Amino acid sequence: MRNVSGPSAGLIAFAVAVVLIGGTAPAVGADPSDEKLVFVVAADMRNFAAAGEESEHFSGACRAIAAAGAGAFMISPGDLDVDPPSAVRDMIDRTIGEDYPWYPVLGNHDPESPSSMQYLRDYSLTVPNVVNRGPSGCEATTFSFDWANSHFVVLNQYFDGVRDWGLEGAIVPELMAWLEADLEATDKEHIFVFGHEPLLPMPDMDNGRLRHQGDSLDEDPKTAFAFHQLLLKYGVDAYVCGHTHNTSVGKINGLWQLDPGHARGLEEASYADQMYEAVDRAIKEGKARGIGEANSIKQLYRDDEYHIDYWFKYLGLTGQPVTQTLAQFYTEYGSDPTARDRWYEAQIEGRGQTRSSFFRVIVDGEHVEVEVYRDDAHGGPYTLMHKMVLN
Repeated sequence: MRNVSGPSAGLIAFAVAVVLIGGTAPAVGADPSDEKLVFVVAADMRNFAAAGEESEHFSGACRAIAAAGAGAFMISPGDLDVDPPSAVRDMIDRTIGEDYPWYPVLGNHDPESPSSMQYLRDYSLTVPNVVNRGPSGCEATTFSFDWANSHFVVLNQYFDGVRDWGLEGAIVPELMAWLEADLEATDKEHIFVFGHEPLLPMPDMDNGRLRHQGDSLDEDPKTAFAFHQLLLKYGVDAYVCGHTHNTSVGKINGLWQLDPGHARGLEEASYADQMYEAVDRAIKEGKARGIGEANSIKQLYRDDEYHIDYWFKYLGLTGQPVTQTLAQFYTEYGSDPTARDRWYEAQIEGRGQTRSSFFRVIVDGEHVEVEVYRDDAHGGPYTLMHKMVLN
């Protein structure tokens, strides 16, 4: 039985201390020695897992993981709903290896797809090293497993106490009781608990964006407090989540929370690309009808004023003449690669998109280190941007 410490007193204030160590990424090296346990955390890839082999999608993250050293396994804290449901596993097979273990965690979008749910149930019954299955009703999607000197707990936060596919995230009493029994039974030196929703959403560590505040586990502060205190009681090294698409590493009243953000490459389709394609299509269609470029652009704005204004907003073009600006944008974006990069960076800043990311977690004796790999926010290569030791 693991030694435990008593919970801290008082109501949880959710004061957050975010610890970051920045710096330029070193050269990607080989796998660590056998004395260390290394595992990867990547989440929220969703339909981008099946979006082809382009580097800006989940495939790019997988190739970067393989280059950095994929370690013993990957675990993904949620939102894996893809078509087909096996797309994440398929991409891992092609880029990292068919024998590389992958542990899925249920996210809020996964129960929306019956085919994804059935796939995740069936697949989760095949993962290695499982030591404990979840309570009745979610035996397949809640489980714990051991690896080396560490214990890992995968929670289905969409278990409603009876079914494994409730659509509201929570830690129901049945899941809390199962978790305490599981934590009490392990004698491993390190413990990591995984769920989809954060205790408290944190800002992205590089651009400060904040999402899902008030509709994560913090929506029910009393239960979130009980969950937090339980993890502290049993000496959990870190609670690992997803959901926000923001990458963060921080301490919540003594408990480390790790959120790897999204691993989908481009977080959203490019608004700059969409605006260019709309103008290009309008000009070509107008030319076929004998209409000049300027009149075609004017007609495009009359037909689609909403989206043009929307794109202008996020590209920082508001307050400028529409027709002339669209024509200038179309010319620059279609002919000058540096202009494309400039417009894309403006879009990233204007929309507050975040970089695609994954974690490498290194457990070395008593120490736990987190490496944060991120891309350039528009499909470029991944680099090691932050390293920190959990203490």
